[in-house]
Amino acid sequence: MTVDLKAREVRVTSTVLKDCSQPSVCDWGRRFQAFFGSKSGKMASFFIFSTEVNRTDIDKAIKSVGIKSRRQIPMTEVKQRTGLKSTTRKEDYLDGDPVLVSVRWKKNGKMVEVAIEDLIEEKIAVDGKDVVKPYTPHFVYHGTAEAINFASGCIVCPSGCNGGIIADNSLPLKETKNYYRFDWSKMPAPGTKAEIVIKSIYGTK
Repeated sequence: MTVDLKAREVRVTSTVLKDCSQPSVCDWGRRFQAFFGSKSGKMASFFIFSTEVNRTDIDKAIKSVGIKSRRQIPMTEVKQRTGLKSTTRKEDYLDGDPVLVSVRWKKNGKMVEVAIEDLIEEKIAVDGKDVVKPYTPHFVYHGTAEAINFASGCIVCPSGCNGGIIADNSLPLKETKNYYRFDWSKMPAPGTKAEIVIKSIYGTK
């Protein structure tokens, strides 16, 4: 792991995994488990990008570059805050500084870097029909799982999940109606060593 204070980014070495039995890996699937996580965690079998680095160390590194959490949601409050309802308020969403999450690896002898969302497709239901669309997450650092010592190992999660430390909060808490699928024509090959880059979108504060 590299902590770059000047660039305000954390770079974590990971391995690309392709277990087609898990949701969203080779076919459409719903998931709240992370796309990227630490192999020491309980959800390790679900990850597509897996790192040897402990999530606690990654969490500390993220905070060390000035990225801050704004709202954490403990497990005791999940039931009352889950999903989108007429009573939903902004307090029902995980929140924190927005971050950019990208994947960097060597391809044909050159280093390439791609936003993680460009490697993933998203499918939603509109008027009873499936619509495949670009994946349009809004990743924020909330840090809940480290704060409550929830040992999932999850780091970058879809579905607004509080079981990790970075979530897509464009969706309500634990919202799992959307389907995702990795595009392996764009992905690094299984077994590739790739850096996951977590970067603050802010210059200075």
